[in-house]
Amino acid sequence: MNPKYYLFMLVALFCGCISQSPHLEFSAGPCDSSIDPYNTDMGVKDVQWIDGETLMVTVYVNINCAEEITDGDCQILGNRIILEYIAPECKNCTFCLCAHKLVYKFQNLEKRDYEFDLERKT
Repeated sequence: MNPKYYLFMLVALFCGCISQSPHLEFSAGPCDSSIDPYNTDMGVKDVQWIDGETLMVTVYVNINCAEEITDGDCQILGNRIILEYIAPECKNCTFCLCAHKLVYKFQNLEKRDYEFDLERKT
């Protein structure tokens, strides 16, 4: 067969694999005074399928008031998703906690029941 045909098929296959990979959109709100960081259960608060391939997971975390959340990521291991948030440790910490609402939006994710773990990275 024509080598150009093989190249075309390879590119089409490669692009198809990339477009089917799960994609994560992460957002972290500022310190939320409506969430009591001392008396509210932190962790996964809501898991909602928007459609057959889009999942939104809402999480509450509490960190020191002098810290901020800079980014988020995830690891998908079968039916387990590790939700990661990056919050460098403060150098001049204060004596207070602040609650933050984090939203992880997955697109192109296979619809099934997942278990979630939450992990802070510094």
